[in-house]
Amino acid sequence: MMRHLDLFDSIEQIARLGSIRAAAEAQSITSTALNRQVISLENELGQPLFERLPRGVRLNTAGEMFLIHARQQVRDYERLKVQLADLSGVRRGHVTIASTKAAIPYFLPEQINTYLQQHPLVSFKVNPCDIETAQEQLANMEADLAIAFEPLHRREFQTIESLDQEILAVFNKGHALAKRTGPVRLSECLQHPLAMPAKLTGVRSILDLAAQQKAELRMDISVVSEDSQFLLNVVRSSGMVTFDIPLGLSKSYLARNGLEWRAVHTSDVAMGNLYVGQLKNRTLSVAALKFANQIIAALQQQQTLCE
Repeated sequence: MMRHLDLFDSIEQIARLGSIRAAAEAQSITSTALNRQVISLENELGQPLFERLPRGVRLNTAGEMFLIHARQQVRDYERLKVQLADLSGVRRGHVTIASTKAAIPYFLPEQINTYLQQHPLVSFKVNPCDIETAQEQLANMEADLAIAFEPLHRREFQTIESLDQEILAVFNKGHALAKRTGPVRLSECLQHPLAMPAKLTGVRSILDLAAQQKAELRMDISVVSEDSQFLLNVVRSSGMVTFDIPLGLSKSYLARNGLEWRAVHTSDVAMGNLYVGQLKNRTLSVAALKFANQIIAALQQQQTLCE
C-alpha cells in the first residue's frame, strides 16, 4: 500500500491530463520514468489501465475500476492515520467539504473556527459548488461531506440530516416592503425590480417554479448573479429585491449594511431542503464525523438567520 501511494496520484494526474508526458512534467520527472512505473503496475495487475491514443492516453474500464479502488484505499489509509492519532490522544485529520455557496460567507467560517478552537491539528478544505458537483465530489471521494441545497438526484448520496430553509426576500431599509411586519407575498416582491440568483441554483429553482404555477406573476429581473454577496450589495443601494435562505445571510451583516429581510409566505413559495450528506456506505474519519455532528447541531438551532 505505502509504495503505491505516489503512483496512485500519478495515475489520477495522467487520467486528468490525458497525457503521461504532461503528468510527468507536472511532477518534475521524466516521461520515460513515469511510463515505466505505469507499465510495471499494469504488468502487476495483468491488465492495461489506459488506451494508448495517437495523442495521449485515456482510462479504459480497468483503469476506472483501479482508480475507484485506489481512492478508497487512500481514504482508508488516511482514516487509519487519524484513528491511530486518536489513540494517542491527539485529534488530527483533514476534512474536505463540498458546499453550497450559501454556506461560504458566514456559516462555514464560523463553524470551522469553532471546531479548530478545540482541535487545532485538523485541517479543512472547502469547495464551493452547486449540488450536482457536490454529489460528484462525494462519489469520486474528493470530498468527505457535502452541504447542499435542493434538489438531490443521486442515489449514492447518503443524507445525514435534512433541514427546512425558508425563502427570504431581502431589500434595503427604505424599501416599501420594509414596512411589513410579517411574511410578504411573492406577488408583492415581484412588483419591484429583482436581483436574482442564477438559474440552476436551489433558490432560483424554487422561485421559478412558484412563479410558473401562477400565470399572472411576472418577474422583472434586472440583475442575475451566482454571487449572493454581490446581489446584497446591489439591493443595498437600489429599490431591488433579492432572495436567499437563512444559511446564506447574517443578521449582523444586514444590520451594518442597512438591509432587511422578510420571509416569503409559504403558501406562495415552498420551503427548500438543506442537506448535510456523505457518500453512501462510506465510513467517515473521526474528524469529519465530529465536524458533521457540530454543523448539524448548529443548523438545528438556526431557526431563522445565522448570527
